[in-house]
Amino acid sequence: MNRLSAAASVFTLLALQGTHTAAEEADPAAIDRETPLIQVFLGVLELDDQTGKWQDISDDNVDVDFSSLPSGGIEAEYSYYKGWIHWGINPGGSIAWKSDDTNFSGGFTGENGTTIRVDIDNSLFLFELHLGGYVRGRLTDRITTYAAAGPMVMYGSHEVEDERTEELPSGAPADGELDLDSNDSNDINIGYYGRAGVDFEIQGNQQLGLGIRYMSTELDFDKTIGKLDIKGPQYVFTYTARF
Repeated sequence: MNRLSAAASVFTLLALQGTHTAAEEADPAAIDRETPLIQVFLGVLELDDQTGKWQDISDDNVDVDFSSLPSGGIEAEYSYYKGWIHWGINPGGSIAWKSDDTNFSGGFTGENGTTIRVDIDNSLFLFELHLGGYVRGRLTDRITTYAAAGPMVMYGSHEVEDERTEELPSGAPADGELDLDSNDSNDINIGYYGRAGVDFEIQGNQQLGLGIRYMSTELDFDKTIGKLDIKGPQYVFTYTARF
């Protein structure tokens, strides 16, 4: 967690520095009068299914089946330039989590020569901070669209919740439990994010909208599943306002 705190501090400092630079390059009085645009979002993260290596539960590669992960987060938009099209910097962050239905499956040969299939329910938690650039354009007086992209830092935690073993092809439960070397693992790494969406003004400076986000990095859960590509789209509902 020390590495996570350090990474969060670095991104916070970068955001503050970027804001300070924007203020120097733009009209200081205009920057002082207008607060950043804040967007809160809720949605689901759809990670790409893939394979990994987990020798504790399989002699071969392990199938990784990610279900939809509930997610939420917050974005801020600090303007460098204001007009029909705005552009500037976009700091923000999000979390995604799942305590079941994220299955890791593999198989190995039992003592009597039969094939044993192993299914494991897992708890998966993801937390990311990012800092990129954005553009926001007005389609009509009440509709705006936006896009943003940049680097991010992500922390992930994987923990074994439950395990099931059965003989194949009969499907009969296998005797005994797995003797796992470790039930949890975590990692932190750099990646990138992107976001785009459309906002509809409902009143004053308040907007509701729909968006899609994309995140990509690699996390090494070295005590459990090993290296995984954590990437996929997020589909979100948004509330945006200038507070």
